[in-house]
Amino acid sequence: MRYYLGAAHYRSTIDYTDHSLVEAEAALERIESFLDRADRRLVETRFASSGVELVPDEFAIAMDDDLAVPQALAVLHETVRTGNAALDAEDLRAAAAARGQVLAMSEVLGINPLSPGWAVATDEPAMVALTALVERLLSDRETARESRDYKAADRIRDELVAAGITIEDTPSGAHWSFD
Repeated sequence: MRYYLGAAHYRSTIDYTDHSLVEAEAALERIESFLDRADRRLVETRFASSGVELVPDEFAIAMDDDLAVPQALAVLHETVRTGNAALDAEDLRAAAAARGQVLAMSEVLGINPLSPGWAVATDEPAMVALTALVERLLSDRETARESRDYKAADRIRDELVAAGITIEDTPSGAHWSFD
């Protein structure tokens, strides 16, 4: 809701449709997905904690220009795109810089998915059980792939996808998340 309300300039009329909140949620998921991806890739590198969390000049200019949050959000999303491209190109320095900027901008806007206020309880018994089961299936899938039993590996992947779990194969192993 916070993202949706900020996406329109405070002096303009807000047009609400059934699809409005879905779009806002998708935009937030793109931000969270980038941060999660950057954290996983940078975790054991020298760039893991080197990203300075400063807002880019374009963001500050937009916010100083009559609180132009829609333009500030555009800068935020452009930085997410730049960060994803840097991760794809293995430019870890640029990815860490983008991560720091995204964190700073999302914190200013009150939409930082890594802030403690937005944390989701993952220690609930159901989540603990689900994590254990999915990790076990991913381990079985990796074992099947190593033994060249691609039929079994594909079956496990298809079962997870049918259950609403997305699998991302990375150089450091498989990562899973909910659809």
